[in-house]
Amino acid sequence: MTVHRLHPRRRRESAPGGIPFAVVRISPEARRAARRVLESGWVTTGHETQRFEAEFAAHVGARRAVAVSSCTAALELSLRALRLPDGAPVLVPALTFCGAAEAVIHAGLRPFLVDADPATAMPTPDAVERAARACGGSPQAMMVLHYGGAPAPVDDLAEAAGLPANRVVEDAAHALGTSVGDRAVGSGLSAAACFSFYATKNLPVGEGGMVTTEDPELAARIGRARLHGMSADAWRRHLPGGNWRYSVDEAGLKANMTDVQAAIGRAQLGHFHEWQQRRNAVAARYDEALAGVPGLEPLTSPTPGRHARHLYVVRVLDRYGRDRDQLIELLADDGIGTSVHFIPLHHMPYFQRAAVVPPDGLPGVEALFPQLLSLPMYPDLSERDVDRVCDRLARLAAPARGRTRPRPRGLRTLVIGAGEAGRSLARDLAHTPEFGLDPVGFLDDDPARRDDGLAVGLPVLGGLDDTRDMVRAHRVEAVVVAIPGLAANRFRQVAQAAEGAGASVRYLPSFVAALQRDVVGSDMRSLDLSALTGRAELHVVSPDARSVIAGRRVLVTGAGGSIGTELCHQIRAFAPSRLFLLDHDESNLHRLQLELYGDALQGDDVVISDIRDRPRIDQVFRELRPEVVFHAAAHKHLPLLELHPCEGVKTNVCGTENLVRAAIAAGTARFVLISTDKAADPVSVLGATKRLAELVVCGSGQGTAPGTVFAAVRFGVVLGSRGSLLSVVNRQLTDGGPVTVPHPEATRYVMTIEEAVGLVLEAAHMACHGEVFVLDLDGPVRIADLVRTYARSQHMPDADIRYTGLRPGEKCDEPMLSSRERRTRTGHPAIAVATPVTRPVALARYLPALQAAAERNDTAGVRRILAALLPGFPAAAPDWAQAALADPYADDF
Repeated sequence: MTVHRLHPRRRRESAPGGIPFAVVRISPEARRAARRVLESGWVTTGHETQRFEAEFAAHVGARRAVAVSSCTAALELSLRALRLPDGAPVLVPALTFCGAAEAVIHAGLRPFLVDADPATAMPTPDAVERAARACGGSPQAMMVLHYGGAPAPVDDLAEAAGLPANRVVEDAAHALGTSVGDRAVGSGLSAAACFSFYATKNLPVGEGGMVTTEDPELAARIGRARLHGMSADAWRRHLPGGNWRYSVDEAGLKANMTDVQAAIGRAQLGHFHEWQQRRNAVAARYDEALAGVPGLEPLTSPTPGRHARHLYVVRVLDRYGRDRDQLIELLADDGIGTSVHFIPLHHMPYFQRAAVVPPDGLPGVEALFPQLLSLPMYPDLSERDVDRVCDRLARLAAPARGRTRPRPRGLRTLVIGAGEAGRSLARDLAHTPEFGLDPVGFLDDDPARRDDGLAVGLPVLGGLDDTRDMVRAHRVEAVVVAIPGLAANRFRQVAQAAEGAGASVRYLPSFVAALQRDVVGSDMRSLDLSALTGRAELHVVSPDARSVIAGRRVLVTGAGGSIGTELCHQIRAFAPSRLFLLDHDESNLHRLQLELYGDALQGDDVVISDIRDRPRIDQVFRELRPEVVFHAAAHKHLPLLELHPCEGVKTNVCGTENLVRAAIAAGTARFVLISTDKAADPVSVLGATKRLAELVVCGSGQGTAPGTVFAAVRFGVVLGSRGSLLSVVNRQLTDGGPVTVPHPEATRYVMTIEEAVGLVLEAAHMACHGEVFVLDLDGPVRIADLVRTYARSQHMPDADIRYTGLRPGEKCDEPMLSSRERRTRTGHPAIAVATPVTRPVALARYLPALQAAAERNDTAGVRRILAALLPGFPAAAPDWAQAALADPYADDF
């Protein structure tokens, strides 16, 4: 699977000559019409709305039209007017705007998602049939989207769903001007067609929508429901001769169109034909210019008819040589705006709960979404602008032609220091893309360097005090300090500012040593994730994660460990009101407090405690009242826990349960557990106890007080963490001995410590109830290959590898998901959820017996209960006769 980084781009003013993605045109006639209505004093639903309804119905050839506040309201009102049973299944495209699915839910119905054909971005009859089977073969209604303004085969899709036309609602937000065959959308293809007048649509008003239908009774229901269910003539009751009496016979909304909107819409409708002609000309020019660009394919129409040309959408295929998100960033750097329509519904946490996905998944949408790209498309777009967009697309494709694998683009990097070391570093990074870092500029306090403006072709953007602002303004993802001898307190200020804006900061001893020797480039290979794993590093944490931390009381358990330490650095940068560091190792706590604050034992934020001590944990939570908890404390050494399973249960299961109980009692808002890939189909004590910890945490999210959110994250091999794979490999290489690997084909999922911590913080932000989050990585890495690549990077090309054989509890492969889980995408392009496909074990039945066996130090009893709880876990004690226990062992192996 390919990971696509779709970062939210910060809004910025278009440079002179820039081409925005969308431009809103409000005609002079529309401005005068709005002014006329405002001067009349009647600005709610009235005569202008009534006239707009009549003119719009005539325009599309409909019998009735009802003006409403938005297309989303139009969809909801239409579904309500069908009078379906509560909770009735409604087929909805998985690739649509979130408001369409929300309309189904707000109408009291249940969305069942339908897959899309990657060539059209719309469902096929076969996909509709599969979705219909998922709801027992009896959907009650269906929503059909005319994607981008292309005609959808309404009749064929209705037949595939087994539904009559009067149970189909068309989402025509893109489709004013579309026809299916020779029949205009809105003229009776379905029960109701719902149009949008949003500012960027084909008929731009600003807000507003319209429902057209051939059914007078349906129109009447919608007309009443848009005004709280009041009588159809309710707006006339205030006019001379009007009657103040009205009735409410059914539920309704406040979803009426105003006369101001209607007046604008009427005036705009007079220009619609010329605007559509211009859209057709722009699309034809795109078609011609992009025909020769390999790897860019426009979407096709699934059925004959007229295309409204609301969007011009292309698929960015592998042979283009760059992925979609790289292309978005490169075009933006040239002042060319683009967009993506839409994020699939099942990638969003809310719809993962509220919507139903077919058992065979949504493979068409999964294949299509990373490819989708919408280009600028509006009547004011000139031929010159279209040619410029197409020329840039062709030029960006050229360097990648003939390559079988696009080069991963590095993280946008800000270099602190424009002196000799910084310039040398930037040069090396720019000329060696395999390092995975793309420098975008410098910060330096020297006025002379700032006045020079450029250093090795890159801008000097400001001084060190500008770190936070520059990270945000230039979408920086990584910051590297290149000032030898920078004072420790100044370094901490820069690091805190960068992390607080969402960038990662390097804490690499090899890099610091390289700076001190002024030999920058050679040691930067320690940053080279793409060379080690074949992929670019992901920038996972977003500035939005700050909202979970800022101003809150945060507790980190296991704070002195490598993950806990990095977490604390990042959390502190997000300005919590208090940061409590909990660990049973006082030396690590002392070291961490010195790192964070420059002194130690100056406050009560350091907590020495064992999570196995329930009264002590209760006391800590009662006194500190943490609002956010990150639980990193654990026993994690696999072979040792095979020998001592009772200790694993006491810490990883009982300790976690102690924390969860205390958090609920203290009213903690968010609780995130750090777990491991070994929890997926566990065969080791480590994996089994961490899986039970996941179940304890995620199960606690059900039925707790509103606002209390529990979640877990799973890590694989974390590069840079203490005791991790590469630290063991490095020690073995340095000692001159062989590197021990359990099996020639052993694989692991690999991530950096920055990616791991980013996952934790984003999980805290994204969690809703009991999710298990994982990084959505390309695939596992073969350990032997990783060792050889790392050895070469350390100038030891002939690494001696000795295969020890799999020890008790080890697996050749460690997938991130179990065979009883499926991967569910989220709104974050780099993060997925491990969603169970079977009911989890009834944990409460077994936990007391497991805890009692552990307290008795009954090793056999603990293993028997773990085997009863977790299918596949071996009840028998391992045979240690052949195990190579003397060999070094990585904690996360």
